[in-house]
This record gives sequence, structure tokens and C-alpha cells, in this order.
Amino acid sequence: MPTSLLITGLLAAASPEPAAPDPLAYFEGAWTCAGHFEPSKKPLASEMVFRRDPDTGALLKQHRDAAPGIYKAAETWSFSRVAGGFRATVADGYNGLRWYASPGWEGDRWTWSRQGAGEPAEQFVYSRTAPARMTVDWMISRAGAPIVLGDTLACTKA
Repeated sequence: MPTSLLITGLLAAASPEPAAPDPLAYFEGAWTCAGHFEPSKKPLASEMVFRRDPDTGALLKQHRDAAPGIYKAAETWSFSRVAGGFRATVADGYNGLRWYASPGWEGDRWTWSRQGAGEPAEQFVYSRTAPARMTVDWMISRAGAPIVLGDTLACTKA
């Protein structure tokens, strides 16, 4: 084998593989959102801040509704090796702690789903509409009824 081919082969073998893109990176930053509740059409405004935890790599989200809204939540999003997908926790003053699962991006949609014993089925659907714009739809099923839109937000990254 010529020396140049041997060196090229060794360098290729020693080169690290390119890192896979971080599927959660899109969300990082501060988002300002406006929308409405269904079916009342009452206005809704929120601030969402996503930041990476340097120790765990998890994505941490703070969600705060603007007055007169009172909803506030803290969320942790991360990949679960055991489950082979993503998991999230949502803690708020209404429901305590809830767990969600997601396969990750499916096209331009990221859906968090929950179906627990005795709990209503829920989904949070994040849809990329541009590099710095997304919509967030909260969907819920109560008492076994079909899942319906609870509220919707159009968000812009600051």
C-alpha cells in the first residue's frame, strides 16, 4: 500500500464523526407569544424562555402567561436512552408534575403527548413556521372525548 493511501486511511479513521444536529437547539432562547383560548377566543399572551442546563444537557423551559393570565410552568426536556425518544416534565400550580413523551421532530412538528391513568390525554404541539417563529397548540381530551384545541399561541424568538 502506498504511504499516502495509508496516511489518508489512518487520518480518516482517526477523524471524529460529525456531530448529529441537536434536535432541541431550535427552541433555545426567549420567545414572545400571543394567541387565544378555545372556544371563547379570549386573548392569551405568554413569554417562554428555553435554556440549556450545562451540567445535564437538558433543555429547561420557563413559561409565564402575561396578565391577566396566571399560568406559570417550569419544564425539563431531555432525551431518554432507555425509551429511545424524548421525555419532558411539566410542573405548574394547577396539576403538579406531569410527564410527556415525544419521538422528536416529525417534519416541522414536535409533539409532546401524555396519557396517564385517570388523567386527561394532552398534547403540546410545537410547529416551526420559520427560523424564529413557531406556533404552540395545547390539545386536551376530557372524559374520553376526542382531543380538541384548548389554546393556541403564535410565537416569535427575540
